[in-house]
Amino acid sequence: MSACATPAAAAVLGGVLALASGCVSLHQGGIYRKDLDEVFVAYFDNETFYRDLQFQLTEQVVSEILSSPGLRLSSKEDAEVVLTGSLLDVQQHVLAEDSSQQPLLTTVTLTVDVRVADIKTGEVLRNKRLSEYGDFVSSQGENLTTAQTEAITYLARDIVRLLEEDF
Repeated sequence: MSACATPAAAAVLGGVLALASGCVSLHQGGIYRKDLDEVFVAYFDNETFYRDLQFQLTEQVVSEILSSPGLRLSSKEDAEVVLTGSLLDVQQHVLAEDSSQQPLLTTVTLTVDVRVADIKTGEVLRNKRLSEYGDFVSSQGENLTTAQTEAITYLARDIVRLLEEDF
């Protein structure tokens, strides 16, 4: 008689299958709530002296939403949630210098406040402060714009991920 044919082995195998079927389940649907997947994105405000970063951030958030399956960009009239935010701070730090004190590696950190609200009730569903950084190496032809673009890309990704969380 083989080991698989014993009653004890059959009982263990049956238990494992029962546990496995209870632990893993697949279902059709997105990661966003069906009643909150139509998003209106307002232009971000800018409280810094760095001009036009708010427009780049807004455009990148829109692009991230358009590439996220399950989310739909919507007009303000048809939206279920409104996403607003404000660019609060831009900091630039030199991380490494050469012998003549010229920057070799510089980092830029952007901080934003983001708010997601139910457009019908006005209830704030998410209110979060996020920071991301980008860096640039001057000797490789990179500059401040390179770092800002990198930080904006990461911020947009984080902002859209806020819409994935349960409200």
